[in-house]
Amino acid sequence: MSIKISFADLTHTGQVIAANTFPYGISLVAAYAKQKFGDEIDVEIFKYPDDFSGYLKRGVPQIACFSNYLWNTRLSYGYAERIKKKNPEAVIVFGGPTYPGDESEQRRWLEAHPAVDFYVWLEGERAFSLLLERLIAADFNVAAIKEAREPIGSVHYIAGDTVVRGEALERISELDEIPSPYLLGLLEKFFDPVLIPMIEMARGCPFQCTFCEIGRTYFNKVRRHSFERLHEELYYIADRAKTPDLLFSDSNFGMYREDLDICRILADLRQERKWPKYVANSSGKNQKERVLEAARILDGAMVLTVSIQTADEKILENVKRKNISLDQIVAVGKSAEETGANSYCEIILGLPGDSREAHFRSVASMVDANINDVMMYQAMMLPGSEISDAAYRERFGLVGRFRVLPRCFGFYDMLGEQVGVVEMEEICVSQNSLSYEDYLVCRALDLSVELFHNGGVFRELCNFLNLHGVPTSQFLVQTHAAAFAPDSGLAAIYDGYMRENDEKLWKRQEELERFVAQPDIIARYISGELGSSELYKYKAIAFFQYQEDLHRIAFATGRRLLEDAGALSDLAENYLAQLKRFSLLRKDALLDGALDSIETFDFDFVALMGRRFEANPADHTGRRYRIRIRHTDEQRQLIEAYIRQYGTSTNGLGRFLLRTHVNKLYRGPSYLKADVDAGAAVTADT
Repeated sequence: MSIKISFADLTHTGQVIAANTFPYGISLVAAYAKQKFGDEIDVEIFKYPDDFSGYLKRGVPQIACFSNYLWNTRLSYGYAERIKKKNPEAVIVFGGPTYPGDESEQRRWLEAHPAVDFYVWLEGERAFSLLLERLIAADFNVAAIKEAREPIGSVHYIAGDTVVRGEALERISELDEIPSPYLLGLLEKFFDPVLIPMIEMARGCPFQCTFCEIGRTYFNKVRRHSFERLHEELYYIADRAKTPDLLFSDSNFGMYREDLDICRILADLRQERKWPKYVANSSGKNQKERVLEAARILDGAMVLTVSIQTADEKILENVKRKNISLDQIVAVGKSAEETGANSYCEIILGLPGDSREAHFRSVASMVDANINDVMMYQAMMLPGSEISDAAYRERFGLVGRFRVLPRCFGFYDMLGEQVGVVEMEEICVSQNSLSYEDYLVCRALDLSVELFHNGGVFRELCNFLNLHGVPTSQFLVQTHAAAFAPDSGLAAIYDGYMRENDEKLWKRQEELERFVAQPDIIARYISGELGSSELYKYKAIAFFQYQEDLHRIAFATGRRLLEDAGALSDLAENYLAQLKRFSLLRKDALLDGALDSIETFDFDFVALMGRRFEANPADHTGRRYRIRIRHTDEQRQLIEAYIRQYGTSTNGLGRFLLRTHVNKLYRGPSYLKADVDAGAAVTADT
């Protein structure tokens, strides 16, 4: 009889689908074990708690394996405890990055999770198979294995008062040694309208960032799958995908020559199958020319990542990073504009050595480089990363506070018991160089970046200001000041956002645990009263309900800046008024695919948009232009697909804005057919 093994990479579903990607990492471990043990084992993979609960009702497996990420640790352990209670002989195995690197912290983790029999550390495929070999040889007598205190490569466990640590196994050098879970059919049930297919071209990262769990030297060499393997997988996925996007888990997508061959496959798929619409990735930190070539091949479907967590050289030194030059960053922003790709960077508030001034400078440098999405994050004290080590914290005076992880909570049926689960994380909120008050000031700016910069929401206006020597950073700082003012019309947005930034943070994890254990608290998180990412919650409210206020503030600020620059002519006044109307028609009520507007303008907005609004409007005026503004059929279909994927709740809309290339969904202009001059170099609207 086959050995029954479950592999669960669970996501919270209490409010929305929190981690909406395929359970790819754990499926590689399952595929490797299946290849080695064949019919000796019966494996099944899980993502949704309801699916896993139904499986457990039919019988507890001999081995229950769980991925351990920040967003599912407590959910996974809740199931592990109840499986162990139901059948003490069941073997519980955890693995994944949310595990300390420090040995004393590892002991504390294992002691705090007694239902976990074994922890697979670092790469999981070989280690789990070695553990399974040992279990089979011992006839699943876990007590005997622990009594012998036999080390198993890359496996940790507690035996009595001893932590037994197997020596870290060498990493797999040829990744094709791991069979494809897609081609084995292990992931078939996950092709639904919600989950994004995930794939890995290469594993490892040559950089040593202290805030990242793969920054340790163990992962510094990069290993790859073969072109043939990836080609077959991508066509397999394309035939079955029900969501528009594809996600690469690589740390440096596009940085290697081989990546360009994969991009050509994707370009062919986009031509033949109209999929993927968008390739989500973390693009390469170096070799920007090659990354730009990858973006050109994918013709706007790729996000171009600028790997800058800060622009401050001292902070970079503290976290063992070195950024590409500002000239290269500007080139990325320019190339993204030209190819239609989305440029993206992450700025992390609270890294060691950060300050209010450094954060503002980092933001200014990226918006002036025309990076389309400047994503604002807080420094997480990730278990397993150097930044969470006690000595490192003490060196910089890092002070953490705890919060409930957005979307990661819910009630779940675990073997007949209704269990409330909440995930928590620790973030850095102050240090020697950053007070808590300054941290909150920086968080206020972060919301303004989302409202007035990201998604290219006011790119047309900013490009006009740039023509007159006004930098985008100056526009952002002044719109921030205007929007944050009590009489701005957005005061309720900023007040709610700042209140939640402060109220959701707890000085001690034990205090937060007592709070969420109170009756009805989890229900309040699920309802949205307590549980959401405050940044994307308030961005969604403002973006979908306050576009007129956003435009009023942005264009009033633009007018003042032009006046200060001595550039506020009659033509500029007229252009600003008409550009404001044009911009609103493109972005207001964005999800309404039926809106179809016809307006008459003094400026040729079709031609200006074709030149990415980098041209002088004075060169595109002189007569009246009747212009139709509406979504294309492709945009409507894409919006409908994203609504199916994320829903229309406030939290779902926040995810929509976070996950999509939203500026590709703004309505487009076209000339009315009857108004097209003979011989005009335009495409008429039929």
